[in-house]
Amino acid sequence: MITLDDLVHRHQRLTVTRIEAWIERGLLRPVDVQGAAQGGDLCCGFTPVDAARVSLLYELSEDLSFDDESLETVVDLIDQVHGLRHQIGTLAQAIAQQSEDVQRAIAAAVKTIEAGRR
Repeated sequence: MITLDDLVHRHQRLTVTRIEAWIERGLLRPVDVQGAAQGGDLCCGFTPVDAARVSLLYELSEDLSFDDESLETVVDLIDQVHGLRHQIGTLAQAIAQQSEDVQRAIAAAVKTIEAGRR
């Protein structure tokens, strides 16, 4: 598990306060949050995916100067794209499990729909 201090040390200008703000805004969801509900210090456990998200948030906010509202919008869109990619992957696996006749029928239907959009 990656700690809050580990995340702060990975980026020169990143602070605990900034990470806590991202958590409060829902941009970052640590695995474990203890103490905050009782008014204590925030204690978090982060996964490698969380660490990558912190790097993205840091780059967007610090290097590209996104304000908090823009940051939320961009991250929401990235999350939506990720969700769609997962759904498409699931659909592709389901199609791959079908017979060749069904796969051909799906491919033909997709071509027909695509041609109708042009």
